[in-house]
Amino acid sequence: MNTESFKIFINELADMSGDYIAKAFGKKMRVDLKKDLSPVTETDRNVEIMIREAVSKKFPSHGIVGEEFGTENPGAEFQWVIDPIDGTKSFISGVPLFGTLIGLRYRGEPVLGLINQPVLRERIVGDCRTCLFNGVQTKPLQKTDAKSITLLTSDSRHCRTMHSAAGWAALENSAAISRTWGDCYGYMLVCRGLAHVMCDAVLEIWDLSAIIPALKGCGAAFSDWSGGTDIGPNGLVASCTERLHGEVIEILNPPES
Repeated sequence: MNTESFKIFINELADMSGDYIAKAFGKKMRVDLKKDLSPVTETDRNVEIMIREAVSKKFPSHGIVGEEFGTENPGAEFQWVIDPIDGTKSFISGVPLFGTLIGLRYRGEPVLGLINQPVLRERIVGDCRTCLFNGVQTKPLQKTDAKSITLLTSDSRHCRTMHSAAGWAALENSAAISRTWGDCYGYMLVCRGLAHVMCDAVLEIWDLSAIIPALKGCGAAFSDWSGGTDIGPNGLVASCTERLHGEVIEILNPPES
């Protein structure tokens, strides 16, 4: 489908929310814990409210799914999916490796996604055919083997405990650089050609809805942790090439001893 008419609006949402987030970044803030013990701030909540109100005003028939305030109009063909601050742990620590995720789904399929880092002024917009970084088409690296890769994740503990610990250790041992420059920023680095592999042990709909159109648009390879299509509940692994991706999935899923 043609998403051009939505791209102007999704960038407007990023401009508006980004200004607010940038002003709050690096300042003392109250941090609350949700039921799952993940942190949330007033900035998270206010940004989601801000985006929800703008979407409802512009497209009153569209649905909205947000991390902080749930779902509105779940039966709508178009659904906007919001993670106001993906990487709140980085945000509250004064580390600018977080971002706002805004995705658009049509009949359940992700068709447009935005990753916005307002402090560094870095933005990706993907529509499954193109992936623009600050307005310029970007593409991943062309590495084809897992030796000396740059490997990123959001939390290595989850990779060890939710999947094969031996597989994760083997992939880390093959990496020249292994860092938790994760959350949405890790996928941005893969899309930009600055990292080879990004892994998340599990993801929610408000994470993957914006990320998948960007990965498709830049030509990166991706799957769930096992190489299948159960992306989200079974994680997400993104690699810069198909050949590398096949090797990564094989390493992550060693035969049972």
